[in-house]
Amino acid sequence: MKSVPAVVLTLFLCAFSAFGAPPGEGWTLAKEGEGIEVYTRPIEGMDAKEFVGITEVDAPMEVILEVFRDIPSFPEWFGFCRDIEVLQEYSPSHKLVYFVLATQWPTKDRDMVIDAVIDVDEAGGKSVITMKALEEEVVPKTKKYVRMTYMIGQSTLTELNGGTTRVVYRVRSDPGGYIPSALSNLLAKDQPYLTLKGLKEMVKDEVYHERAGLKRD
Repeated sequence: MKSVPAVVLTLFLCAFSAFGAPPGEGWTLAKEGEGIEVYTRPIEGMDAKEFVGITEVDAPMEVILEVFRDIPSFPEWFGFCRDIEVLQEYSPSHKLVYFVLATQWPTKDRDMVIDAVIDVDEAGGKSVITMKALEEEVVPKTKKYVRMTYMIGQSTLTELNGGTTRVVYRVRSDPGGYIPSALSNLLAKDQPYLTLKGLKEMVKDEVYHERAGLKRD
């Protein structure tokens, strides 16, 4: 698949930030529980669905950012993350990572190389984490995995009162090959749910508060 034009990517990512409340027309509530809501909608021309997960996390934005910066921890909490590796660190807020997405037998797991950037607006009380899969074969393809080359996503963190943070996590992707529709739908609703649920647990770890330079009450 051809790379996404910069203007299309920009408009798409800007639209993410609008979700301060449940999305509107075209989205269907796919799963909810534990303060998490997951919505999905079809992607024109694809069998896959894009998704958006919304929740409030009982932790300051700075603590959540430290969880996201801790790349090696992702298999512990990030939905269906089988493996992850930092390929290049341009800065603490800009990394190139190799990510393996677990599926279910007999479907092959997916892998991709992701350019991840964290943009923090402390004055505005907001942070945006953008993720984009690369088409370039930075890591050689193997028969073990199906390479995904189209994935654009964003996690938007917005500070709320009382030290809580609204998290809106949205992804649009092409699985890069055949996946049964039932499995594709399962991934679309469970991946964001498990990710946000895992994030809620990870922020309880004192180490992330220490890294953020914050003391718990």
